[in-house]
Amino acid sequence: MNNGKYHTEEYKIKQAIKNDRRFGPVEKHVKACQCCGSEFIFEGRIKTKSFENARFCSRSCANNRQSWWNENAVNHRTIAFQNWKQECAICGFDKIVAVHHIDENHDNNDPHNLIPLCPNHHEMVHSKWKSEMLPLIEEAVAKRLGDVS
Repeated sequence: MNNGKYHTEEYKIKQAIKNDRRFGPVEKHVKACQCCGSEFIFEGRIKTKSFENARFCSRSCANNRQSWWNENAVNHRTIAFQNWKQECAICGFDKIVAVHHIDENHDNNDPHNLIPLCPNHHEMVHSKWKSEMLPLIEEAVAKRLGDVS
């Protein structure tokens, strides 16, 4: 039996004073969101785990993983379209776009090895007209590298 000693105002005040000494007073703190950079207000004690863990202004910022996906893309199409517009690099056709590996090594998904082509130009690269297509591809890559730099 606790005889009601823990439900008195005096006990609650003593506990609040002890917690203020140990963890700091409950105050409003301005922090910067790690996702969007906007400032938000955290209300609580400064020497607590909840203060350390408050890094985002909202749930949507906390759940945003887009930057991680952009940095860790493995699919060749995703990597290509992060660096090129979704259209043929030769003619600009944008309805159906294939991604061509320039060195024809499908394990090499380096952005400089990928180029988007329409089905016609992609088929020409893999046929007897390859010699006609290579200069066009080299020109498109050189133009793109000139735009990026």
